[in-house]
Amino acid sequence: MKKVLIFLIIIVFVNSCSYPEMIRNELVYENDFENSNLNQIDGGDIMKFNNTNVLGDFNNDGFTLFLDDIGEHDYVFISFDLYIHGTWDGNFNGFSDNDKPDKWIMEFKPDMNAHKDPSSDNFSTTFSNSPCYPNYCFRQSYPNSYPYENNPGTGSFKDNLSKLCTDSFFGGKTTMYQLEKSFKSSGNSIVVRFYDELYQPNAIDKDGISQQKCDESWSLDNLRIRVIKYQ
Repeated sequence: MKKVLIFLIIIVFVNSCSYPEMIRNELVYENDFENSNLNQIDGGDIMKFNNTNVLGDFNNDGFTLFLDDIGEHDYVFISFDLYIHGTWDGNFNGFSDNDKPDKWIMEFKPDMNAHKDPSSDNFSTTFSNSPCYPNYCFRQSYPNSYPYENNPGTGSFKDNLSKLCTDSFFGGKTTMYQLEKSFKSSGNSIVVRFYDELYQPNAIDKDGISQQKCDESWSLDNLRIRVIKYQ
């Protein structure tokens, strides 16, 4: 009798801990930009980098992706390759007055009539391509959110890629990251904004001409949007 009771308790426990069934896992958007397709994208141009087409390059700018009629879903997964070009300085730029981070932001906006979780509607982080020395290091937040501190290049997929402006004194190597972020969502449409907030008070050449894009910028490739729904 005792064994039967224990068996029934186990059955009840297992049933009570069962996970919801996934009834949809669908790729609703994919763009490698090789066909220069900018449909559903507002802002940005196509350029060639690392022997492939990418969307960019951006400096204190960005683009917005609009997707309609994506169907019912509970979560959105956004993945892409992110190229960080030049001398990004991470959380601190080293300027004593009015110092600001080199920040990169992905902002997710679900359908206005849909459920929205205000605690998970954006990802704001920093990147650093600066070397670490014994006495100082311009640390970045990625793969965590700003203002977390990690060493430059933490979580990168490739580093020491080519310089964006090869004929310019400004800038430096490129580091590539592969990102995937998820957001709770529902409704039938989504809006995703990708942009930066870069601080470069010294990116001016000897002729007084701004070299901000050569000094620091970013581009993006292989953008994919996947939606998931549970029973």
